[in-house]
Amino acid sequence: MTLTEPVTGPSGPAIAGAGGPRPSNRTGLAARARSAGAASAARAAQGLRFGLWGLVALFILVPCVCFLALSVSPRLFDQGPQWFTLAYLKTIFTGTTAVSVVNSLWVSAAAAGMGLAIGLPIAWLAGRTTLPGRRFVPIGMWLVVLVPSWLPAIGWERLVSADGVLDRFGLGSALVTHAVMGPLGVVLVLGLRCVPFTYLTVTASLAGLGQEFEDAARVHGASRTAALRLVLPILAPAIWSALAIGFAESISDFGVAYTLAYQSHFSLATYQLYSAIANFPASFPGAAAIGLVLVASVALPLGLQARALRGRSYAVLSARTRQAVRRQLSVGGTIVATAGVALFYLVALGAPAVGAVTGSLLSDFGSSTAMTLANYSAVLHQPGVSGPIERSLVYAVITASITVVGGFLVARLLSRARTKATNFLDFLLLATVALPGVVFAAGYIFAYNLPILSHVGIDLYQTVTLLVIAYVASSLPTNARVLVGPVSQVQPSLHDAARAHGSGALRAWASGVVPAVSRPVVMAWLFTFCGIFLELPISQLLYAPGSPPLSVSINLNLTTYHYAVGMAQAVIAVAIALVVVGAVLLAYRLLAPEGWRRIGATTRG
Repeated sequence: MTLTEPVTGPSGPAIAGAGGPRPSNRTGLAARARSAGAASAARAAQGLRFGLWGLVALFILVPCVCFLALSVSPRLFDQGPQWFTLAYLKTIFTGTTAVSVVNSLWVSAAAAGMGLAIGLPIAWLAGRTTLPGRRFVPIGMWLVVLVPSWLPAIGWERLVSADGVLDRFGLGSALVTHAVMGPLGVVLVLGLRCVPFTYLTVTASLAGLGQEFEDAARVHGASRTAALRLVLPILAPAIWSALAIGFAESISDFGVAYTLAYQSHFSLATYQLYSAIANFPASFPGAAAIGLVLVASVALPLGLQARALRGRSYAVLSARTRQAVRRQLSVGGTIVATAGVALFYLVALGAPAVGAVTGSLLSDFGSSTAMTLANYSAVLHQPGVSGPIERSLVYAVITASITVVGGFLVARLLSRARTKATNFLDFLLLATVALPGVVFAAGYIFAYNLPILSHVGIDLYQTVTLLVIAYVASSLPTNARVLVGPVSQVQPSLHDAARAHGSGALRAWASGVVPAVSRPVVMAWLFTFCGIFLELPISQLLYAPGSPPLSVSINLNLTTYHYAVGMAQAVIAVAIALVVVGAVLLAYRLLAPEGWRRIGATTRG
């Protein structure tokens, strides 16, 4: 009998080519049910993808593209008579706008260079030497990143300005005031903020750089300094990446431009863009031209990076890579290295913190040095002062919760099979991360103030709803990038195994997938919460009248001569953020099942 002949079994004729009985009707029904379920799941997944694309286009792509298009086509949205013009782009090269753009370019380049000059040695000391307290270096770096740039800026401002903390205690110096309240101070604050980006990128490369390169140099008679000069070129990709990130972060920063630079009468492009919208009448095409230059300027360091690394290979990882041995620092080297790292944290966090805390304890007017808690009492008991804290807490909790869910779904989509659509989505999210916050907020002001939206019943402009939507849209790209790594490590078999044991779709996710990504999700929630709680550019441009968020309220107090009350608000805000971080981490440690903590710790971003 051939394999294609029908065979006879207990249940009658079997299917040709098979050696067993024909499936029963019940089995066939089950198979058809599974097929229908799979088809339904596929349709649901496709609907989810289309829904995500629609939300990304509506709340991220459309506002920014429409806003930037105004720079060359004002009539496209009834903002001018020209369908195409270069007049607004030409204004970039004349007058105060040209000065602010040039200032932003050279300040950002100097800040990125300063970040590299400080961050590279710290990364080397923490990663390759026996530096005391090296385990606390990453924690300090993350603290520098999480604190918004405008807080250290106003801390330094209140420390050295006329009638500031040092001046009231008789320690003021006109030379120090002139140095900090000017371009050097702006470079200092932005440069210190660039240090963590250098540290993180260089540390990641040092982890894969084996000991053999240094050993080869030492075998051939090179000193430790010469060996270091041999290793540094191998770190070129990380070094150039650090410069690019530092430049992009500095040129898009609004916090320093709105506080320290503005008080120093040193114009930067981000503040010039804000002024073009905040002034009456608003010039959206002029603001769009500045925004286009800010976005395009990020291509400068990327182009230099591509040219410097072109045609060269930096592949160093292999099966022969040996783990690097930490260098034992001498007594003198230990003292110098520890003092240098401590000095960085003192200047980056300590000095502005002293300025903020001390300033919050002084009276608003006069030269008295008497300490008082009246400013803290005003923050805690006056509704007009305490209200912004409550609002920002609610905004941050809502935004972080929504963004974590959305970020997880986007990360899940990006971690599946790559297609042209997912590749474009990935590029779009990365581009949005690099988009200056002030440009993002300006796009929302313009897009959601168009008359056409009012005609169709969408009235979101100057509402809390639009502010929260902007928070979510601006946080989603970063949150998705943070979660892509952990989510991509989760195998589909975890979900399938839970379904095979009788769990429903939602319960399968809760029991099979959530434990594996619980810790990264918690960290992503905290990262978003801290970012939104003290967020400035979007809050400044989009807050609802009469309901200022915390960052706006602090800056209003600082600019209306209630300096000490504003400082007290800032100190309490940082304390609240730290308490929330500690409480959430403690709750996860105490309340999460042990299996969640054990499995979640193995999935890292």
